[in-house]
Order: sequence, then structure tokens, then C-alpha cells
Amino acid sequence: MQSYSLSGYGVSCTVTLVPGSGFKLAYLGPAAGSDLQNNVLPAILPASPDHVPGPSLMAARGAGYAGTGLIDAVCQPSARRIILSPKGMTLVSEAELVLQAGDDSCGVEAETTLSLEGGVLKVRTIVRNAGSEAIDVHRCAAGVIPLPDWADDVVMTHGGWAREGHESRRSLGAGRVQRVGRLGRSGFGGSPALTVCERAAGTRSGRAMALHLAWSGSHSLSVERLPDGSGEICAEALYEPGEIRLAPKEQLETPELIVVIGTHGFDELRARLHRLARRQSRDVFRPVHFNTWEARYFDLNEDALVALAKGAAALGAERFVLDDGWFVGRRNDTTSLGDWEPDPDIFPQGLAPLANRIRELDMSFGLWVEPEMVSRESRLYQQHPDWVLGYPVPDAPTGRNQLVLDLSNRNVQDHLFAQLSACLDAAPIEYLKWDCNREIYPDTVDGVARATRHVLGVYSLMDRLQARYPQLEIESCASGGGRIDFGILPRVTRFWASDATDALDRLRIQRSLSTYIPMEMIGCHVGPAPNPITGRVFSVRFRALVAMFGHFGLELDPDKLSASDRTALSHAIAVHKRFRPWMHSGHVRTISNADSNLDITLIGSADGDHSLVRVLRTDMAPYSLHPNIAVPGLDRGASFAVSEVSFDGGADTDLGIASAEGLAWTGLAMDPVKPNQGRLFYLKRIMEHA
Repeated sequence: MQSYSLSGYGVSCTVTLVPGSGFKLAYLGPAAGSDLQNNVLPAILPASPDHVPGPSLMAARGAGYAGTGLIDAVCQPSARRIILSPKGMTLVSEAELVLQAGDDSCGVEAETTLSLEGGVLKVRTIVRNAGSEAIDVHRCAAGVIPLPDWADDVVMTHGGWAREGHESRRSLGAGRVQRVGRLGRSGFGGSPALTVCERAAGTRSGRAMALHLAWSGSHSLSVERLPDGSGEICAEALYEPGEIRLAPKEQLETPELIVVIGTHGFDELRARLHRLARRQSRDVFRPVHFNTWEARYFDLNEDALVALAKGAAALGAERFVLDDGWFVGRRNDTTSLGDWEPDPDIFPQGLAPLANRIRELDMSFGLWVEPEMVSRESRLYQQHPDWVLGYPVPDAPTGRNQLVLDLSNRNVQDHLFAQLSACLDAAPIEYLKWDCNREIYPDTVDGVARATRHVLGVYSLMDRLQARYPQLEIESCASGGGRIDFGILPRVTRFWASDATDALDRLRIQRSLSTYIPMEMIGCHVGPAPNPITGRVFSVRFRALVAMFGHFGLELDPDKLSASDRTALSHAIAVHKRFRPWMHSGHVRTISNADSNLDITLIGSADGDHSLVRVLRTDMAPYSLHPNIAVPGLDRGASFAVSEVSFDGGADTDLGIASAEGLAWTGLAMDPVKPNQGRLFYLKRIMEHA
């Protein structure tokens, strides 16, 4: 039997080619435990095939395998079904392995590549048509991963607009559990991802494996327990009927499947994914944002915006982002999308005078755009009705009064590139808040599906802009958290987590999103009170504490704040700036507590010298007495100077020196006591003790 191993950053992966059974994952786990591997030899079971296909990395149906398998495809016009057979393996390097399979009767070749990067396993599949007939690919997984024996539970997220970040954890019994998005975006349900774990797994203990499909379109991730007790995890982009037809010599390359494993619970998985995300995105300075939307909505004029900017600058904002309503004819959300030119009635000399006045206030200038969409009431639609998905249906369904441009069309990409370039050339715009305010439906032109090529067109347009404007930063927004994934991540530096700025909702949303995305890439804004969505009222300090553990921003009108609230907010922004130099490269951990009404989060610097512990109380404690809160996971043998951070502009309160062991065992009195209040504690390492 042919067998190869990959290793790196403490992780090992071994694949064995077993005749008659395929590419078996003999081991995936900590490198230190790779001396004991799974038995990959087939076991003949009663009333089962005489050869045992079983779960494998390129599993094929049609030979007795009960699972989903890697690919469903047929040759045309013969209608011959493609059934892959293993061919061999090629070890490219100690961190990359290519598995080869094919169907000689159709001339189909397939490769699944496994690579280890920073302790993260990446899996991708390529299907080539080396035959003479066309190939209709109905589905093709990026990877099929055998379900570990220890996987008892599956964890997934779900949600809706302004309701993102809900988590469900369920037992893996018989049958199939699926996380699916069919509407052309990652979706409000969260990233295209899931986690399997053993029953006892928690934040800091237990075996767990997270899988994330790096794709911004329709997708499916499924976990299935097969009739014999084995199982598979399958991750794939969803292809519409007839969408993927490979002519001779053409090929299909799937999105990448990201797999992380760990033995120390969910925080270990999070740390590995954050390291990967930081490598794939750009390391940029992250200024405090001010966004105009909830302050002005569509009511814009240059003088009012400058006044707004002065109020924001006085609070400590460092970037001013002009949201929707700036372009020609845009007075509400029924018109003008696609006409990306400054409205001459609002900005008679374009955006440059406003941007320059913003820069005089020591703030950079950013702009909201929604390039993928068009309004029926727009010049672009009148000139090119054939550029929309759904063409030629005259009453194609809209969402938020808009249609989707067909970004699989190169002419559409070129037009948008020219329009956006004109905006960027005409004014000092350093930042684009790139929105996608509706799902991608219908996804056809002349009845032919374009969904996959549309997503690739979005990627291509972003890539072209960043190639021309290397310093340009892009934020991914999709009605809030509708498109957050590792497919778009290399093209952006920030994600808008949700249109909900309610502090309690944001705790859940940001905690869920930080499972995959580093905190500094998550846009976290202090919104108005009462909150425009929930109507709830929280203090400025509480709202700021929630926003502080992320990319801090403001989404309110400073003139509507009381003098005391303006002072409190400016102090909170100063606190954020004080710790920002190390926070934005730090690691985040959730600290468990028996009181479900306490939210405790720790951010530690990369070198372990600094930590912030944020303690938020969301409701009353069950008892009158409030026990100490333990802070586990600090460097053993170290001592820390502990202080409570001041939010009134004064000095921090010195709480003395504590050992890591003492903080983990006895803890400190950190409870805020009353609901919707919070406290922040700073731990600075001062010595190693014997």
C-alpha cells in the first residue's frame, strides 16, 4: 500500500492508498500522537459489498459506497456516469500531497490536493476533461473528510438579518446534518462552516475539528453517519443545474476547504484560524471609524457632513465613511444604484472638496458602494437591461428594490471598474465599504445559470481594483453579516458583522463571528440609544465596552449625545487607542463561568506580556453574593500587575500583583454587579516567579 505523511506546526496528516477502498485518511491530528494511526484495512461486514469502499478522501458512489462521495457528473451526449478510480499519489513536498483519480472510459481526470499551512489543512479538487465528450458536473466537493471516531456533536450557526450569530449544538446520531446556503451568498446564518467535537469538548478542552469552505456563494457542508457506523464530512459549492459543463480540455477547480483540528477545545481552533486569516489578509492600521448612516441616512449635504465630521473628530474618530445617498439621484433605496457618480445637487464639485475637508480634520475618507447591484430607475439599467441576472424576464424579482448585475459578464466588470476607478481618481478615497444588500436570485441569463461565475466575477473585480490601488482597503458588508467567509477574506481587511448595533445582540454576533475571524477584522460600532432596531437603551460605557474588542467605530450623531455622554465616549475611544497597538494582533479567549449572565472575554498580546479582561453583566446574578472570577490560561510561572481600567480620564485603579496560578485558582472580584454594566481589567506581566 502506498502511504505518505504531511507534517508542520505540530500537525500531522497521513494518507494511505488501499487497493479496492481508495485514499484512506490514516491520521489527522497532533504530530506527537501520530505513532498510533487508524486501521485502514478493509473489514468485510455481513450483507455488505465483498470489497469495502468505505469513507475515503475521493470517495465514489456506484461501487457500494453509501455516502455522498466526491463528484456526481455525466458525459454528454452518451450520458455515461463518471465513477472515479484511484490512480496514485504524488508527494510534492513535506507539506503538500496530490491524490490522483480518474475514469478512463470518459477521459476524466481528478486531483485532490492536501496541503498543510501553519497547522491548517487545506483541501481542493480539480476535475479535468481529457476526453472527447462534454462533461456535466452536477456537484463536486472540495473535499470529503472521514468523520473522526470521537465526533459526538456538531456545532453550527444560524440567523437572519440583524439576528446573526445564533449557535446550535446537536448530537450526531444516525443520518445527515447539513449547513446549506442556496441564495448565492455566505448568508446571515454565518460563515460556510461547521465544527465536530467530542461530547465533553468546551472552550479550552476536548478534541474538535472545524471545517470552513472558502467560498462566497451557495454552498453545502454536511455531516453524515452512514449505516455501518462510519461517517463523512462533505463541503462543496452548490452548482445550479446545467451551470458547470466542461468542454474537452476544460477543467473545474473547487473552492478551498479549510480544516483545523485541536485537542484543547474551541479556543485552539479559533487561534489557528485567526493565524491563517491574518496571513491571508493585509496587516493594516485600523483607525477608529465614523460611519454616517445612522446619523444622516439619505439626508446629505456637504456642510452637514463636515459638521458631522467635526463632531466625530472631537470624539477621537480617525476615519470618516460616507454611507449610502451620495450618488446621482439617490434619495431613497428605490433608485440610482449603478450610477456611481457624485450627485451634483449635493456635491457640485464632486467628492474631493468634502474628502479634503475631512482630511484637514486628521481623518481619512471612505465611501460606501454597492457595485454588484442596479436599480431599475437608473441610467445603467436603461442603457443595459441585458446586464442583469434574470434577463430577459421583464419582472424578475427584486430585493430591496434592486436587481443583481451579472458579474460573470466581462463587459459589466469593465464598466464597474471604470466607474469605481473614476471615483477613486477624483478624490482621496482610501476605503470602500462594499455592500451586497440582497441575495443572488434569479441567477440566470437567458435561462442559463451564472451563479458560480458571478461570484468569481466579484472576486475578479475586487482583485483588479486592489491591483490598481494597492493601498485601497475594502470592507465586506452584505446587509450586515451576509457575506463573511475565507473566500472573500484575502480581498478585504474588515467585515461588517451585522446591521444590529444593539450592544447585547452584538455580544452574541461578535462572539460567534470571532470563531473564525480575528477581532480586529470585525467592525464593531457604538450605535445610538435607543437602538433603532431593538429600542433598547444602554449606557455609552457599556456600548463602548462591547465595541472595544474589535475594529472600533461609531454609528451615531455626536450632536444628539449629552455632554456627559460625549465625554464618556471620548474617554472610551482613548482607552481603545491606548491598547490597540497590541490588541489588534492578539488572541481572544472566552472565559466560561457558571453564571450565564456574565460575558467574560480575554484578549492577550502575542508575546503574552499584556492582557485585557472584559467582564460584562447582561442580567441579574442568581445570588446576592458575587463570587470571584478566575482567569485561566495565562503563562504559568508569571506574575502580573493587575489594574482596573479607568473610563473617566483618570488613573487606573491598582489592584496589586497576582500570579498566573492565583488568577486561575482564586481569581478576582470583577463582577459589575448590575445588569448592562461592565468592567475592564489590565494585566501586565512583570516577572517570572519561581
